[in-house]
Amino acid sequence: MSSTTPDERTGSLWQIVTGREISAKLHDKAFITSTITTLLLVIVGFAVSILITGRSQTTTVAVLDDQGAAVVSAAQQIGKASGSNDTLEAVRAGSLEQATRQMDDGGADLLLQRSGDQWRLSGLKSAPSQTSTSTQALTQAVAATSIAGNAKALGVSPERLTAGTTLQLGTLGSAQDSEKQGAATVLGVVFAILFYLSMIIFGYAIANSVVEEKQSRIAEILLTAIPSRQLLLGKILGNTVLALGQMVLIVGVALAGLSFSPWKEYLSMVTAPALWFLVYFVVGFMALACLWAAAGALAGRSEDVSSTSMPLLMVVMAVYFYGMLANGSSQVIASYIPVASAIAMPTRLVTGAASWWEPIVSILVSLVFSAFTIWAGERIYRRAILQTGGKISLKSAWRNADVVR
Repeated sequence: MSSTTPDERTGSLWQIVTGREISAKLHDKAFITSTITTLLLVIVGFAVSILITGRSQTTTVAVLDDQGAAVVSAAQQIGKASGSNDTLEAVRAGSLEQATRQMDDGGADLLLQRSGDQWRLSGLKSAPSQTSTSTQALTQAVAATSIAGNAKALGVSPERLTAGTTLQLGTLGSAQDSEKQGAATVLGVVFAILFYLSMIIFGYAIANSVVEEKQSRIAEILLTAIPSRQLLLGKILGNTVLALGQMVLIVGVALAGLSFSPWKEYLSMVTAPALWFLVYFVVGFMALACLWAAAGALAGRSEDVSSTSMPLLMVVMAVYFYGMLANGSSQVIASYIPVASAIAMPTRLVTGAASWWEPIVSILVSLVFSAFTIWAGERIYRRAILQTGGKISLKSAWRNADVVR
């Protein structure tokens, strides 16, 4: 005869529910497809960025004399000094007509000519782009050549002629501080998108699962064998494991892709914040997942989920936008506000603005918030899961005395 008590037997039922949730998702083609698609998008994104960054472009410029060829040569040196991989080549033409034919035949892309004191850069059918690297390099080369000629005519050095005419752009901090701020901005946006999309996908899945069980009366059968707390706990843990696994894959592939990209020097800068993001993700996901389950319990049918979950969705959106857009002192405040801290605190860690103890305190605040939301979500779930006949208001569910075990 078994010596286990009923409480001991039901105490482990959440593990069965957790395993069922995980197994169902792993056999769900939509879940598998979305995971693979996201990973492929990350890989393709890095591949495209590597190709674009490493790709060089050759621009041929038709010139009519040695002076034009010298300008193109100077522009090539300027582009190389700025780190550009693009190449500028001069193509000699005996006349304007010959240069036009070369451009028409594809032998030249642009025409550089001098008329009096003015240099002119022309395309065949449209003017050259002012923002292209070749145009900017040629513009600087023309300016340098003209200044050198003017300085010689005046009998002074080019350096003396141009002294004090340049505006230097910089920061009161170091160049590394600027790089950290740029990396933090990008990372904050990426973390916000990942967390928000994961919460929407899994949140609606949890809510729909709850309302489908309620609408089909399966919940009544399940709750005769499984306590409601065990059923809810299994659902939340199962989806948390799946969401975390998916997020670990995405972050891992992203970090691996970063190590092979032209920005691999940022890997050491973003690795620790990425790991902290995963910690925040687990804490925040469990808190919000329980509220999504409550939103499903409030719905009378699947069509009601959009309205019962709308308040939760609006709050999550507002908090996440605040965490993503906050800066300065407001970012410090956001790093201690649950949900927003999942974005704000890792961003501050990238820039080095947060002390070592701050993420620990922030996590503790998030844990307290999670405990409250889990308690509130569980209360609503237990009082609404068996209430049929249509959508239930939050106030009615909160005060309902008909509570399942």
